[in-house]
Amino acid sequence: MEFHQDTRAVSAPLFALDTVAEQLADVDLTLPDYCPDIEKILKCSLTPKIQSKALSGGQLQVDGVCVVNVLYVESEKKTIRCCEHSLSFSQRFTVRDAGEGNLILTKTKPEYINCRALSPRRLVIHGAFSLYAKVITVGRTELFTPERSGMETLRKKLPLCDLRSNCQEQFTVSEAISVADKPAIEAVLYVKADAAVTDAKAVSGKLMLSGDININLFYLSNLETGETAKLNYLLPFNQIIDCDGIDEDTENIFHIEVMSFDARLKNDILSDKPAIAFDAMLCVSAEGYHSEDTEIIADAYCTSYACAPQLAELKAVGTVCEINSTAMEKLSAKIDGCKISKILDIYADSVTLETSPAEDGMTAKGKISLCILALDDKSVPVFVERAFDYERRLDAAGCNRMLFDNARVASVSYRLAEDGSVDMRCELNISGGAVESESLRVVSGVDVFEDSPIPPADCALTLYYASAGENLWQIAKSHNTGLSLLMAENALDGLILDSDRMLLIPRL
Repeated sequence: MEFHQDTRAVSAPLFALDTVAEQLADVDLTLPDYCPDIEKILKCSLTPKIQSKALSGGQLQVDGVCVVNVLYVESEKKTIRCCEHSLSFSQRFTVRDAGEGNLILTKTKPEYINCRALSPRRLVIHGAFSLYAKVITVGRTELFTPERSGMETLRKKLPLCDLRSNCQEQFTVSEAISVADKPAIEAVLYVKADAAVTDAKAVSGKLMLSGDININLFYLSNLETGETAKLNYLLPFNQIIDCDGIDEDTENIFHIEVMSFDARLKNDILSDKPAIAFDAMLCVSAEGYHSEDTEIIADAYCTSYACAPQLAELKAVGTVCEINSTAMEKLSAKIDGCKISKILDIYADSVTLETSPAEDGMTAKGKISLCILALDDKSVPVFVERAFDYERRLDAAGCNRMLFDNARVASVSYRLAEDGSVDMRCELNISGGAVESESLRVVSGVDVFEDSPIPPADCALTLYYASAGENLWQIAKSHNTGLSLLMAENALDGLILDSDRMLLIPRL
């Protein structure tokens, strides 16, 4: 028969999906009539934007568009122009063992792009990007406390963090952005956007977030002369998210991602400086943990009948770390082959991130890809791209696994040196959440065989010569006696013997 027990659950995050798929982006592009002919291609880029992600019936469906942007020098006036083309993409992943309240995390990374001009007005583009998909679900392990005399249990109290809340919400932020005292916008060349949470507060069942969307816009201010300008804009947002189980006492970690964004000229015949209509779809994921000492049963046996303990693997969280690390990276790029007269813009095209556990926290490393758009000594546009390695120690003592992670360059300042090199300072921000994750073997139940009683002992005491390092629990179990009786009979207060000695083992 199965031993009667009281059950309770301990919850921890589990990855039901952690995979990557490659998406191709092939375009045969003919310039629209309003675009001048191409003389030289400066930069061809892929920007994947996720429009929807949904999990249903064991299938994760991710849909979006990939924007191909071609930045080039036009043939007549040698000014900078651009042409964009959008491709739809769709990817389906099979998700096994997904429960309720899943978090769907997605991330894209451009892998390569080749752009070849067949004529001044026709381009053939071949590229690919990686689509990373994770599904974090709630894993529950049943613990038990026996309710029968004659059952010996080895109990341990561990400081565990119980996952109480697993929530996710998508929302849209829209704004009409004025250039204010900047030159008027006549054509947008490219836009970069990322987001960060600046403040978070939890109340009963609610998570109140405040943050900023960092928008970097590079544009033409005069189509005739080719003059350019740039606009850096911080768009604040506030959002209240429903998170069942979260409250003032939970330890919370969260993640924000910009799924997609769009920036376009807003037609206003009454204004001589048209505004930018900006829309962004954000996704916030959050987890809330409650820290408490939790009693587990590491082993059990019955002193009256033969028995067999049922063992289970407990996925436990011991520590939760919220990560928000910002530091300046000093970088320098030498521009060979031409002399730079003016820098038009410098921006981070991508930032990769890999994390690994270290003795006193987590180590983060990756590459920062910086793009430099400038004019040479003949005022002809040039484009230079450089990749820089970085490595940083994160303040996450005790944690060994990242659940959420995001790396972004919040700002770039630069100086053109006399030797033609560009000295840059990048404000690199790494945010997310980490946990101390471990697997423990626990007793989830005991099968007691009442048709196999243990015969009574024929003596009251047994002499046992024990060696240093032996475990009293194992001695009591092998002699079918109670651990507390063994320790009381021999005046012992620890499970491990520190020296050789003779033990008196009371028999039941």
